[in-house]
Amino acid sequence: LGCGAAGNPKVVALSLEALHRLFKCGGLLGKGPDPFTDTGNVPARCLIDAVIDSIAGCADQADELVQLRQVEALQAALTTPSCEVHGNSCVLAISTCVKVYKDSKSQTNQRQANQALTQMLSSITQRMELTPGLKIDAGSEAAYRELKALPRAAVRQDFIKSYTDQMIDKVVMQNGAAEEAPGKFGWCVVCRSPAMHYCVDTKDPVCGRTCKQRNLARLKLVNTSSQMTEDFTTDGVSSEATTAAATTIAEAMATTSSQALTVALGEQVQPESLMELEAVTNPYHRDTLLVFHYLCKMSMKDLPPATNGQVASNPVRVKKLSLELVSSILQNSGPVIRSSEHFIMMVKKLTCIALIKNSVSSVPKIFSLSLQIFMTLITNFREHLRMEIGVFIEQIFLRILESGNSSFQHKNRVLHTFYKLCTDASTALELFLNFDCDVDEKNIFERMVDCLSKIAQGKYTSLEHSNLIQPHQEQELKGLALQALVTLMESIVDWAKRVTEEQQALLTSTLIASKKKEETYDATGDSDGDDDIKSNSTAAKEAATAAVTVGSTPNAASSIVSQKQRKLELQIGVNKFNMKPKRGIEYLKQMGFISDNPQDMAELFLKGELGLDKTAIGDYLGEDKPFNKAILYSLVESRDFRQQELDISLRNFLSIFRLPGEAQKIDRMMEKFAEKYCQDNPDVFANADCAFVLSFSLIMLQTDLHNPGVVRKMTKDEFVRNNRGINNGQDLPREYLEGLYDSIVANPIALKEDEELKNRLDSQAAQSWQKQDLFQRETESMITKTQEMMREKSRVGKSSAYVVAQSVEHIRPLFEVACWPYLATLAVLLEMSDDNANTVALCIEGFKHCIRIAARFEMETERDAFVSSLAKFTYLTTIKEMKQKNIECIKALLMIGLSEGDNLGPSWQYVLFCISQLQRMELLGTHRKQDFLFFGGEDEVAASPTGQHQATRSNSISTKGGEVVKRRAHGLGVSALVNLGQDDRQVELVNSESVVSQIDSAQIELLFNKTTSLSPQAIVHFVTQLARVSKEELALADQPRIFSLQKLVEVADYNMRRSRLEWQKMWRAMSKHFIEAASHPNIKVCLYTIDCVRQLAWKFLDKEELSMFQFQADFLQPFEVLMVSTPNVAREVKDHIVSIIAWMVEKKASGIKSGWKIVFHIFRAAAQDSYEEITQTAFASMEYIIREKHDVLIDNFTDGIGALLAFGQCQCKGDVSKKSIEHLMEAADNLAEKAAASMGSDKVSGADPSAVRHPAEHWLHILRGLSSLGSDNRREVRSAALDGLFDCLQKHGSSSFDEDTWRLVFNTVIKPLFDDIHHQMQPRDQQKQPSDRGTQGSQSFADAPSTCLQALTALVRLVDEHLALLSFLMDDVLKLIRNCITHDTESLARIGVEGFKQLLLLAGRKMDQTSWAKVTVCIKELFANSMPKQLMCVEVTASGEGELPFRKDDVVIQCVVQLLLIDMLQETFRDHYPVMPAESVMTLLDALKNSYEFAQEFNQQIELRQTLKRLGFIREMRQLPGLLKQEREALSCSLTVLFQVQADPKFQETEYAEKAIERLMQMCSMVLKNYINKERMIQEQHAQAEQQQQADSTNQEREAVQVEMEREVLGLVPIISYVVMTGLKDLQSELFSRHVQILFPLLCELTAVSSWEVREKVRSVLLKQVGPILGVSYTEEEAPKNPEDDGGSV
Repeated sequence: LGCGAAGNPKVVALSLEALHRLFKCGGLLGKGPDPFTDTGNVPARCLIDAVIDSIAGCADQADELVQLRQVEALQAALTTPSCEVHGNSCVLAISTCVKVYKDSKSQTNQRQANQALTQMLSSITQRMELTPGLKIDAGSEAAYRELKALPRAAVRQDFIKSYTDQMIDKVVMQNGAAEEAPGKFGWCVVCRSPAMHYCVDTKDPVCGRTCKQRNLARLKLVNTSSQMTEDFTTDGVSSEATTAAATTIAEAMATTSSQALTVALGEQVQPESLMELEAVTNPYHRDTLLVFHYLCKMSMKDLPPATNGQVASNPVRVKKLSLELVSSILQNSGPVIRSSEHFIMMVKKLTCIALIKNSVSSVPKIFSLSLQIFMTLITNFREHLRMEIGVFIEQIFLRILESGNSSFQHKNRVLHTFYKLCTDASTALELFLNFDCDVDEKNIFERMVDCLSKIAQGKYTSLEHSNLIQPHQEQELKGLALQALVTLMESIVDWAKRVTEEQQALLTSTLIASKKKEETYDATGDSDGDDDIKSNSTAAKEAATAAVTVGSTPNAASSIVSQKQRKLELQIGVNKFNMKPKRGIEYLKQMGFISDNPQDMAELFLKGELGLDKTAIGDYLGEDKPFNKAILYSLVESRDFRQQELDISLRNFLSIFRLPGEAQKIDRMMEKFAEKYCQDNPDVFANADCAFVLSFSLIMLQTDLHNPGVVRKMTKDEFVRNNRGINNGQDLPREYLEGLYDSIVANPIALKEDEELKNRLDSQAAQSWQKQDLFQRETESMITKTQEMMREKSRVGKSSAYVVAQSVEHIRPLFEVACWPYLATLAVLLEMSDDNANTVALCIEGFKHCIRIAARFEMETERDAFVSSLAKFTYLTTIKEMKQKNIECIKALLMIGLSEGDNLGPSWQYVLFCISQLQRMELLGTHRKQDFLFFGGEDEVAASPTGQHQATRSNSISTKGGEVVKRRAHGLGVSALVNLGQDDRQVELVNSESVVSQIDSAQIELLFNKTTSLSPQAIVHFVTQLARVSKEELALADQPRIFSLQKLVEVADYNMRRSRLEWQKMWRAMSKHFIEAASHPNIKVCLYTIDCVRQLAWKFLDKEELSMFQFQADFLQPFEVLMVSTPNVAREVKDHIVSIIAWMVEKKASGIKSGWKIVFHIFRAAAQDSYEEITQTAFASMEYIIREKHDVLIDNFTDGIGALLAFGQCQCKGDVSKKSIEHLMEAADNLAEKAAASMGSDKVSGADPSAVRHPAEHWLHILRGLSSLGSDNRREVRSAALDGLFDCLQKHGSSSFDEDTWRLVFNTVIKPLFDDIHHQMQPRDQQKQPSDRGTQGSQSFADAPSTCLQALTALVRLVDEHLALLSFLMDDVLKLIRNCITHDTESLARIGVEGFKQLLLLAGRKMDQTSWAKVTVCIKELFANSMPKQLMCVEVTASGEGELPFRKDDVVIQCVVQLLLIDMLQETFRDHYPVMPAESVMTLLDALKNSYEFAQEFNQQIELRQTLKRLGFIREMRQLPGLLKQEREALSCSLTVLFQVQADPKFQETEYAEKAIERLMQMCSMVLKNYINKERMIQEQHAQAEQQQQADSTNQEREAVQVEMEREVLGLVPIISYVVMTGLKDLQSELFSRHVQILFPLLCELTAVSSWEVREKVRSVLLKQVGPILGVSYTEEEAPKNPEDDGGSV
């Protein structure tokens, strides 16, 4: 009653104060019904509702005290815990305070109302947070819906029964009275089965997942149904009356809420806007939602139009208050509010709409509050507002920043908002993941970064902002944008670090907890700690696995990367389409974005957000091709033109593409459009022709009215007149046509892109006062488009799940997108900012953060780009005056090196190069000498052997004044020589002083010292790039710098304790540079480098090396490469290397293991060097090893022998070569002794023979070496080597070699030896190439025969000595001899035959039948191959003109070989006939027969021989060319052997006996007949010569023929006398008698020959053989003597 005392403010104030006190002390709860109001049949409302209604009714009074007490009373009612105000009363209380705030003129009352509202909202939201509903997982939803369909009483009864049984079970189990065995945790609370698990949410025993979910759903349902009853319970006891009242009030709340909001807002609220509240049964939740709904609606009210540029303050204050209260609720929201589906839905439907309107407000306070609310939504609700956040950023905030009409305040506040976004890395990262990595979304993050980058660079300030933003404001905006960019990278770095640390901590704690649980598992039992209710150990393991994948999630990361790649491919296809539509379509098909279905293509063209060029779309759709037309038809069919005017439908259709310029294309498009329009609107036009003509007319009208080039515009009457009779001969209504005309005039048909371009041009030309109107229009467009996009996205309903940033791997694709705008921004601003220290500091910080990200994620291209760009700004590579920013860049670069050393990779190059330049400038600044002054000087620098040093010096500029400086352009990989003038030197000096004063050299030293903590991969990159920088320093021969070389040695020393594997990789990079540096044209630099390597090697040799490792060999390899593989190394360098190695051998021999290999290689190279001093030093050290460290040579046998062989081949004076051969022989003896000892030990110990290395492996090195020395140009060395070689084989072959070894020795030692000799015996002009095994100076051609003879003789002796052992090599030996004999050098052929003869004479009696068979076959082949058959190929001519068809020398050699072979056989038969097998004898006789027959045939062709002489064959001889000796010798040898064969008893029993007799008789008769015929012919020619006189030439020819016959006859005389006749005389009588019929006539003829000797021998045959046949006996003593012996004549 007191509150209703109208007109008496004091009474009302006292009443309100009394209520305030009652509320405060808890005297007024108001939970019962209102006893003062008669409601009839309607349930009475609560007393508290009546009180609130009474208090609110006082708001109409204008008294300030009443308003103050009213606010206090309402504040007490809503904030007192014992007094609960719900539903409409709660909203009414809030609205009353708002009304007081709005209407009161008292500042005190306004402040009190504001504070009261804040406290009341805080109380309301806290109550909601403190009364959360039971949460169940998604898997329990089915159980919840099933229970909800049952009666509530049944569910409640079942719940009570279950928990009663559970209490009984506990008592029973404690007393041990259970009849049935319980589970591990008793019986299931739902199904009464044994419970092996328990629910962690309720601590109830359950048997499995199903019962757990049912229990959770049942508990939630019971709590929800009893919530309203609890609200109206007094003293904890619920009566039937209060329960009924609670139920009635709960049912009435839904209807009263709408009324309450209507009263509060002063406008009608549609019931559907509160439909989501009907499902809310918790009164505290419902209160919060109602109040929030009210505040959102209040914030959506439009402000009244401004008057004189000012908006009324009262509406602004109310809107500001509503936004502040909304912001307060959102900021104070806890987990319950954030997870409330109803609240989130209200945020989407109300808060976001309110923000759309207020985010473009011209009132700064409202605009700022809107941005604040937006940030709160992103912070607390971004998982639920994925679509809304993207739309806001794209359509409002970015457009405000890009707009040329937005004010400084708008841009400033948006930039502040973006700055806040950038402070939270997870928010920015999630923007990227949810939009830039989604094919269906736009690149929000990329566009935001690009926009900030352009603002920071000032690219938005040229034209559009020139009239609106002042220069100082522009600088502020640029600073804000730059700060936002840098902050973003900083927050990403911190976030990645934090996530990684949390991941490691979680992994550690999980593993520890898992271990503890496993230890106590048996004692404590199991639980269902996860949803799957697994065992404890399994759950712990899975938790550990989850902990490991929290920060990495490779599958999720790879999915994001693949989505981003997919989107990039789509963008590539769009770009291809915009350039050439056909190619773009093919690419999109290939990548799977579209198919051959025209409908898919049509849907693609409808997606305007893809960026397809509408001009290209129009051209493609207008093509007169079936597929293009099919796409056009599908596109038109997809549009809905029902109940639309023609111009609206035409605008809709033409918004998809730009009309092409060709009339035929337009015609096809309009035909299909008209058809579709008439189908959707059949009653508008008579036919489609009318729609087609009218559409075409509208397009023409558009061009006519809005083309600036058309001067005279079409009037309305003309438009109506032009369209007469188009509707099937009838006119369209004039009003209809005029309406179309007015529509085109007022709203041109234009593409959105064209409108935006026009607006941009208008903005650029507008003045500052005009820009406000333009911005107002832009904001209206923003609101409209934003609302349309939200409605469209909600209608489509395609919403992907919000991706939460959990993996640090997501940073990689983000940085790939952002890095290049960042690089451009930071580089441009750092270049332009000289005086702005804040900008410089931000840029450098940005560089550091970007480098950290790129380095830690191994993004090589991006990392190199940022590091090289930062290095460029140090000005250490240019001759420019340094400023403070350059010094800061140097410091930043050093800091990067210290902090990111493990991840810099190849980018260390830029850091180290700058450090190198810092050291140079430090020397300048402290006025100390440069390095090259210690390594230069005209009198001090020695020249390299090739003259490179002199050339370099002549092309360089003098170094005395330091006038030449080497500069390197970072990123280009090029270097240039810069000639410094006086001004440049002064700049350098000033820069040096600045560097010295501000850069702490200790930082540089620290960087090198910290290399010990670098990762294995990082240290390899470090030393590689340090070597590269050192190479740059040494590039100038007369200005070398050794800073980096020195540091390389120090780094190697620091990291000496690293593992061998790491060190090996490091040394691989360092050794390569040491080799290059040691090949420097400046000798002093070379020696310095060698000394550095010596120091490292000395330290490394102190480290013990286990067997089978090669680290020492790798470490000493630079010495080997310089000595062996590097050309043009100075003599001093080689001398120094050899001295170092000799010193190491003497001092560190005990510590050298695998390094001996390199030592011997170096000695080998020294032996081959042309400087005798180097060779002598190396040989002295080699002899020291042999003398003092003999075991080393045995352990490194191959390399040691190689070195000794090299010394044997050296050409230095003294007896080095001979001593080397002696050492080789000693090594052979030692090897034989070692082999014998090892064989003995193997036999004793039973060692596995396969584990012992084959002796041939070592023997071959010695033997090959001696063989190669056999080609030396020094006779004494050659002779000693050959003697040593075959002495080794003689001495140790039988005991140390098996059959395989002998074969290997023969094939790889002996044969190559003779190959070399064969090669050397060729004339120089015939030698194609030097022998691979030849020494430095091969023996002369004159000495080769003696060498060959010595070698062949030694080989024959070897075979003779070990014939039984080497019988398997007979084929190879014979082949080698055959090669000698068939050589094209006569001397070698003679030596070969001589060697063959020696072999037969020495070993003939030892050879078995198989060996003789091989020998005879070889001899027969030699006879055949050496037969001079080319003599018979000459065409007989009388003129003698022409050339010989063969080489004369080759034929002569063949003739000589034939004679030598015959002679060899003669001696062989003489010495070894008794041991020769019959088969071999017959084979040799065949060979002799072939030789004899060929010679006889040739000798008989006198004309052929005359022709040969005319052609120049043996022209120097008087006689004709002939083979008389070959014929005689072969005949003589054959007959001699045949006579032996017929008398040999061993032949009598063989198959060859008759054959031999037959051949003997044939040959005897043939010889005798030949002799008789030629004797007779000679006698006849003598007689004819006396009677006839012929021409001189004829006489000469006949004389020549006669001479040849006489020579032949004379040659036959000894054969007939001493071979044939002697043989016939000694022939067995029986055998002679058998052939006497053939022989006797011939003997008779021989009695008439002119030779008395022949006649005498014939007489003896007749007397001895024929006489007994005739019965005459006559002795040889009775025969008369030769008259010639007595001086008589025949």
